[in-house]
Amino acid sequence: MRLTLTLTGAAFAAAIAVAVSSGAPGAGGTAPVFVLSGGGWGHGVGMSQWGAFGQAQAGRTAEQILATYYPGTELAKAAASKVRVLVAAATGSVRVESPVAFRVRAGDGTLVELPPGVADLDKRLRLLVDGARVALVGPVTVLPGPGALLQLGDTRYRGSLRVDLADGALRVVNVVALEAYLQGVVPGEMPKDWPLEALKAQAIAARTYAVAGLVRGKAYDLSSDVTSQVYYGVGREAPATTRAVRETRGLVLSFDGKPAQALYFSSSGGRTLSAVDVFGNELAYLVGVDDPWDDVVGNPNHRWEPRAFTGRQLARALKLSSPVVDVVYRPGEQGSPASMRFVTKTGAALDQRISELRYRLGLRSPSFRIGVLRLARPSEPASSGARVTLTGIARDVDRPQLERRMQDGSWKRAAFVRPKTDGAFSVVVRPSTTTTYRLSASGLAGPPLTLAVVEASE
Repeated sequence: MRLTLTLTGAAFAAAIAVAVSSGAPGAGGTAPVFVLSGGGWGHGVGMSQWGAFGQAQAGRTAEQILATYYPGTELAKAAASKVRVLVAAATGSVRVESPVAFRVRAGDGTLVELPPGVADLDKRLRLLVDGARVALVGPVTVLPGPGALLQLGDTRYRGSLRVDLADGALRVVNVVALEAYLQGVVPGEMPKDWPLEALKAQAIAARTYAVAGLVRGKAYDLSSDVTSQVYYGVGREAPATTRAVRETRGLVLSFDGKPAQALYFSSSGGRTLSAVDVFGNELAYLVGVDDPWDDVVGNPNHRWEPRAFTGRQLARALKLSSPVVDVVYRPGEQGSPASMRFVTKTGAALDQRISELRYRLGLRSPSFRIGVLRLARPSEPASSGARVTLTGIARDVDRPQLERRMQDGSWKRAAFVRPKTDGAFSVVVRPSTTTTYRLSASGLAGPPLTLAVVEASE
């Protein structure tokens, strides 16, 4: 994705808005068309999983894959540890199953021995024992029997399950060894049949993410869903993903002697984003990098079909009362993520972070741009065969060109458009008769503009 400053400044954008709304001479022409293009899936920062797949297919190692997406980091060893993963919340009761005899330990150290079957806890942390409820001091930990796994609902877990009260409801935390946890994460985050080096890169990134997320003073470190890392317990474990975890055992990404923030996501669309643009947090190793490997067979989200918006359609999508006449991209800085400023016909402006704009426009990632196509009308009629300079804006669009309508109704290229940095362009045409022109880019076209041509007087 290419994100550039779409205008020299907000004042210039406001001046365009005033000129369009006032109908000043020379300001007429076609209404602007906004071309939305982009690609990818996810927040766009860190490792592209489809890019990792493409690199692994090309014979690159896990270390090379990670160096691409986290430049400046190093591989280091993390001390073996356990993680606490939230696997159930806001529930009124908890039933944990075991195929062998197991135990329940209360917060005061009391141990209750249970036969094979179910540990049944109600919302007051009372355990059902021999048909009667026994009150226990929380938190309550369900401990597995020898060689067995505990099951909560349909999911089996390694390690123990800790149950406590939070806001009047029960929550369950899986306390599990880090490497065992990863065996349930890697197949949840990446297809198990992908190349081994991609799976190993995923294992290292996931381990780093988990280690960096270990905190004291909280009831758990991670969630089991997309707010942290997708964790399926034992049910999704597979030989290839388990091998990837074991062959990278203990390896994490380190920067300046500390575990890195190893963010990752599905697809980049061809370039990753920086942490400062998406989150407003500048990190030296989470910068935007080119990602040609994301363009791989099977990736359904590498590039999206471009979409065109009129100013009124864009205003409706953003709940603005006046049509949009221009868009200004504002790059991110520490404490302030990248945003876009939408300028309306009345001169009003709306600033929207790209990460939020993604959701307002129903996009799969913030890896997008909004280009502008606008063709101005010359102030005077043209004479037959005389030079006419057409001007306009073609900003942040691919392959812009000027087209003219033929007598049969088809459109033919009249000139290539070479815009300046701010998107402004001019092209020279020599129409012999009244001719209709339009701008096109990214496979989309702006509205037509008919240029009146008068016969030269003798």
